[in-house]
Amino acid sequence: MHIRSLVEVISAAHLSHYVESPFKERGGIMLIGPPASLKSAMVEVIDCYPNANIATDLTIKQAARLRDDFAGGKIATMAFTDFAKLYQRHNSTAANIEGFVRALTAEGFRQVNWEDSRTQCLPARAMVLGCMTQSFYMNKYTNWRDDGFTRRFLWSLFRLEDPNLIVNAIINETKIEFFNGNGHGFNGRIPTAPIPMTCTKVEAKMLSDLLRYQDSKEIGLTMLKKILSALKWKFPKERRTPMRIIVDFAESLGKDGADLKL
Repeated sequence: MHIRSLVEVISAAHLSHYVESPFKERGGIMLIGPPASLKSAMVEVIDCYPNANIATDLTIKQAARLRDDFAGGKIATMAFTDFAKLYQRHNSTAANIEGFVRALTAEGFRQVNWEDSRTQCLPARAMVLGCMTQSFYMNKYTNWRDDGFTRRFLWSLFRLEDPNLIVNAIINETKIEFFNGNGHGFNGRIPTAPIPMTCTKVEAKMLSDLLRYQDSKEIGLTMLKKILSALKWKFPKERRTPMRIIVDFAESLGKDGADLKL
């Protein structure tokens, strides 16, 4: 998997907020890999969007304060650079935060447990990005699968093709650049109007086939359709590029993961 594909998919997942669809679920993407594999750097690409929020931690009180921003579309994507940090607290507290994230990606987060459930409340939804190590993922997987958490996300597993990439960059005092300067830089353009759903039935079938090793068959397919539509909007003159990006990214959705190429 090329790093450009991963960055473009993450960007398009954020832009899926603008894609017209009767399915309101936002879903999310979890990046899984060894330490020092650029996971956090990939997530931080969305920092160029004003309606994206990157956090290192979150409490249920903070989540409640952000509810209006989610419901009003001020925050369309919530990203966690270290998802395991949410679980470094009492089990019941961690379970509340997990429940918040689960609701945010699908049916919508409404009231917290100290509020009256009879009140009217706009559902708060957002796309969620997270980074975690493979050991943390494997430790949590069974419980996550049993309570429906895994079906709300695309689980992208990868490692650096060159394990010495970061160390060599530090030795050489060279900043790692994700793209070259030949017209392949990242473009964080924001739509000024809704993006139409342009994924065809044939393309939807192809996307469904890419999810054969994922638990997120339904929400995952909804996400990929929106991502493809967002990529078509971004690359209107490159007919094959959007699907090519998704197919390349989908290597990380497979059983054995992918090697990330710079």
